[in-house]
Amino acid sequence: MNADPFARLPGTEALVSRLPRPALRWIPVLLALVLALAAAGALGWLAWRSTWDAAERELIRGADAGAASASRILESHRLAAELINEMLRDLPDAEIRAREAELQERIAALVGRLPLLRGAVVVDREGRVLVAARPFPVPPGTEYASREWFRTLAAPGAPALFVGAVEASMVDRRPVFSVSRRRGGSHGLPPETFNGAISVAVPPDAVASTFAEIAAGSSDTITLVRADGRMLSRTPPLTTPLPDVSESSPLRLAMEQGQLRGTYMGAPLIRSAGSGEGPRLIAFRKVEGLPLVVTVARPVSEIASEWRSTMLLSLAIALPTLLALAALAWLTRRTFRAAEAARQALQHEAERRAAAEAARAQAEARRQAEARFRGVFESRVVGMAVYDLQANAIALANDRLLEMTGRRRDAEGRLDWLAATPSEWHGADQAAIAEAHRRGWWAPYEKELLRPDGQRVPVRVSSAPLPGERGRVVVMVQDISEQREAEARRDLLLREVDHRAKNALATARAALRLTRAQSLEEFIDVVDGRIGALAQAMAVLAATGWRGAELCALLKSELDLFATPGGPRVELRGPRLEIAARAVQPLAMAVHELATNAAKYGALSVREGLVMLEWRVEGEWLLLCWREAGGPAVTAPPEATGFGSRLLAATVGRQLGGSFSARWPQEGLDLVLRLPASLVLGESRARA
Repeated sequence: MNADPFARLPGTEALVSRLPRPALRWIPVLLALVLALAAAGALGWLAWRSTWDAAERELIRGADAGAASASRILESHRLAAELINEMLRDLPDAEIRAREAELQERIAALVGRLPLLRGAVVVDREGRVLVAARPFPVPPGTEYASREWFRTLAAPGAPALFVGAVEASMVDRRPVFSVSRRRGGSHGLPPETFNGAISVAVPPDAVASTFAEIAAGSSDTITLVRADGRMLSRTPPLTTPLPDVSESSPLRLAMEQGQLRGTYMGAPLIRSAGSGEGPRLIAFRKVEGLPLVVTVARPVSEIASEWRSTMLLSLAIALPTLLALAALAWLTRRTFRAAEAARQALQHEAERRAAAEAARAQAEARRQAEARFRGVFESRVVGMAVYDLQANAIALANDRLLEMTGRRRDAEGRLDWLAATPSEWHGADQAAIAEAHRRGWWAPYEKELLRPDGQRVPVRVSSAPLPGERGRVVVMVQDISEQREAEARRDLLLREVDHRAKNALATARAALRLTRAQSLEEFIDVVDGRIGALAQAMAVLAATGWRGAELCALLKSELDLFATPGGPRVELRGPRLEIAARAVQPLAMAVHELATNAAKYGALSVREGLVMLEWRVEGEWLLLCWREAGGPAVTAPPEATGFGSRLLAATVGRQLGGSFSARWPQEGLDLVLRLPASLVLGESRARA
């Protein structure tokens, strides 16, 4: 085990080697002290964050509770103003003055039933008192036109409910703030015309007493502030009038931005001259539905005092641990000398073993790499060689490359690369070798190899630097004969598709040009059937890669459209034959015309009809026999020659090089197609 505590710290080995040995003994002691101080600092920071977060949560809960309490108080005053408005809604000013005693008694009774309600007053549109909860009678000349709440409600666009600033009561000069609204009912005035107001007085000390219950047991300050910074109530209360909140206060900025709640650290909302009060942690919450906010503030010094108490308790608990660390550091110092000697011995032994292990690992890795390269080199997947750029010759070639070139290694094990390459490819080889001299390898290129028997083998030649062998390149030679054959087959197929497409278009044009019909619908039906037969034949060809089609499958695909369950039947008989690609479309069109004629006039036009189609190979001819039975009786051969007959003559005679003969017995058409097997079947013959 390594006893050196710095053995695994990077960058310390050089520093430790320059220190005197006596100084090294004190390093564990210093380390223990540093760790103890770091632990104390971390503990202090965590305790501070915990104390601060707890205070912030308490203040937020206090602000939420204060906002809810203020909302309940002001809601009761809003309700009182609403009840007074309903009481006076239909009464004109003159009647209110005439019934002042009765109405004053009712309003006073309402005020007496609601807690925290100081008084109420109703004024006309000039600010003169109509009736008040007290006193009675109202002294002559009492008017409220100069009050803030009256001016605000009398202005156009006044709010539905207005909370006024703290002012002296007109009755007893005690401070109050008001909850006011416009009087309802127009009394003959135009709509939206100001018709007086109702104001309910709110005592700030009553609001402060509810805040005091929330802040019970703490020194927190709770304040009710209007959106424009005017203070309405505060606990603990002040003997002097409440000042406005400074415009630079973060609280004003938060209210202007419409924030509902939050916290910040700043100066007290009210700072006494020369008081020396420090910063406070302040939480605020907007009163729902009103332009008011409740703040709860706590001095930062009080939070720091609580943190210090927590730290003293934590340090008292951690002191035994610090003493234990000091004792451990002292014991570590005493054992350092023996540990240092053991460390050096172990380090020297570890270095010796590590060097030996690294040498063995390097040798094993080289052996495995050589074995892997030998396995790949001797594989028969691709031809491989090692090209020596200095000697400008192939130094080593595998058996697969020898098979591809048809040559042997010389006495020194080399392969004559120049002799295995046709002269027209010597320039490509020289360009690749020049590129390898510049950057150590060449980009892949294609060429041909020349075998002794004159056969040429197309190949792709690529390279890569040989690791650990400067000036040598690994050459990979891939036989691409199959790829070239596939490309040739692809080109042939493309030419065949082009040829067949042109034939199909020519046949479609002929069908359009030569088709005759009695109506447009009949013309569309006939042309659609003929082009559909042409498309079906092309689909069969596409399924076989344009190599031809099996005869029975081709006939079935064309005749299945005419034979339905419970209807006329089609029977196919004959050996399995492959039709050449050039004969598929003409033969399909011919059979389609026969089926179309049978569906109109012959056996396929009735449910009992039967068409028998048989084929066989006789010598150099393919015979297809079409016989109909069960259809309408034939009285005489048709006299007119239609498109179907002309199409049969064109496809069988000119395109397929054959002929046909037709008889018309009473049972139905009996037709024999005689086609040259060498043209229709190509190299294919019957296999069954």
